[in-house]
Amino acid sequence: MDKPLTKRALRKAATHAAVVEAARRVFKARGYEGATIAEIAKAADVSAGTVLNAAPTKIALLNAVMVGDFEALRADCETLAVSLTSSYRDKLAALLELHLHRHCAELDLVGALLGHTWLDGGAEFEAFYDNLDRAWAPIIALTRQEQAAGALRDGVLADGLVDLLQDLYIGVVRRCAATGRKDMFEASARMRAGLDLLLDGALA
Repeated sequence: MDKPLTKRALRKAATHAAVVEAARRVFKARGYEGATIAEIAKAADVSAGTVLNAAPTKIALLNAVMVGDFEALRADCETLAVSLTSSYRDKLAALLELHLHRHCAELDLVGALLGHTWLDGGAEFEAFYDNLDRAWAPIIALTRQEQAAGALRDGVLADGLVDLLQDLYIGVVRRCAATGRKDMFEASARMRAGLDLLLDGALA
């Protein structure tokens, strides 16, 4: 049986939640570059040191903020996946389109995550991919179902295909972030072209 949390642990959890929520508000209002630890501390009514106890860097704090966004995206994808009755290719395209719309709407924050985690690697790189896998759970499940049904070519494994799909998706989002363009038609067309090319080689 788990022991009940101590008052100190409860206070620490409450403070962490308050810092993350304040960071969410500041990041959404000011963007990643415009947000400062001092401003987040003021919004949370805590010291800057308390903010850095909750997350040691600004990018770590953004990763913590984005957990909730990725969780919400997973829930929306699960709802959408249940309603889809088309082919795997079309289901996948619809799910990735939902991801793309959501991330292009927050291109500044997603672009900051991709840029910093890609260059720095380490713990924040792993945290980003943990978040991404959380949001991609319906896509991972769908792809594993396809493999179990024999829809993938011999030697093509579901998890390997998901890795390639993520690389494709991240490439499209990074291109949008690098150019600052939120042209959904262009981004969708680029993603669908890459998806078709990838699946032509992966599907039986």
